[in-house]
Amino acid sequence: MKSILVPTDFSACASFAADAAARLARRFQARLHLLACLDIPENWDALPPAEQAKLPEAGQRVHNARVLLDDLRQQFEGLNISTACRGGAVARETARYAKAHDIGLIVMGSHGTSGKSEYFIGSNTQKTVREVHCPVLVIKEPLEDVNFDKVAFASNFYESEKEPFLHFKELVKHFAPEFHLVEIHTSSLFGPPYIVGHEAMGEFRALCAPFRCKTYIHRNFSIERGIRAFAEEVGARLIGISNHNRHPLKRMLAGSNVEALINHSSIPVLSIDYEEATAP
Repeated sequence: MKSILVPTDFSACASFAADAAARLARRFQARLHLLACLDIPENWDALPPAEQAKLPEAGQRVHNARVLLDDLRQQFEGLNISTACRGGAVARETARYAKAHDIGLIVMGSHGTSGKSEYFIGSNTQKTVREVHCPVLVIKEPLEDVNFDKVAFASNFYESEKEPFLHFKELVKHFAPEFHLVEIHTSSLFGPPYIVGHEAMGEFRALCAPFRCKTYIHRNFSIERGIRAFAEEVGARLIGISNHNRHPLKRMLAGSNVEALINHSSIPVLSIDYEEATAP
């Protein structure tokens, strides 16, 4: 984790995310990137000064954002910090920036949403989680201590979930965490038998070594609600979930468990996605 990115609109929840990211950056000696996405032309930096002068409102937005970014830089004195202003949609610009700067983790705040907007519009955080191929840590409340010493990982524990889980382990291993692995069964008649779930989770339990690990199968009428209830029950300080094998049509028809979890969980959520390695 050499580079951590925080997209910020300077709101309270964005400040919570920036503070958490700064603490992580100190712990891992990582570079902290602060990105402000503004209502300005996407090619603002490429415009000659004379052209920028014809857009005074955009120029004022850039000036104000740079002042606020400088305030954050001073607040996190001692860290290696980069700041940037971009024009365009938050999710798209965050994805572009993350890829261009080899970002290892994105930290975002979220107010959460509810109702139809979750599936058809969504928050900037939701849209970013859809867009990027990078782990995204979502925070709703200020963290007094960034110490993920007890973590929950929710999954169906298929073979394809092993690599996302190992990415999750790599990110949290520095906290020497206790792992709590959970599969949520709903009322569906087509859910896997319990014995199949236990066998699959046994393989993941072995992947947790050398850390302590417990496995559970819980039943709930909703996967997202089940994950939240479980995490609160075991006292998890972080929820991990794979967002790697996504299908847009499935998301639109049934909603995304990851996005619903991000919207409603008061416990920080780490959504795991990453770029596939390409053969030479």
